[in-house]
Amino acid sequence: MSGSIMEKLARRESPAVEAALVKDLGTGVEQLIPAAIADDLLSRDAASVPRELLATLDYVTQVAPSYSLRGGTRDILRGMIARGLGLR
Repeated sequence: MSGSIMEKLARRESPAVEAALVKDLGTGVEQLIPAAIADDLLSRDAASVPRELLATLDYVTQVAPSYSLRGGTRDILRGMIARGLGLR
């Protein structure tokens, strides 16, 4: 997907819809990573998971939302995507 953005830029076209889609999808993946790690760690024998790793996971889970888009920005991106696809 990022490659299509580069192609559009090379053709001097606007990649606004593609860029918004990549950013929205990337934000979703970024927010799922701590949960996926937690699911994996919690499926293991508790004695096999180092406490330091659990403490790090706890911290990352708490601060992860601050790494991503907030305050309705994803809704704005989705509006741009819908408009670009002619759905709005």
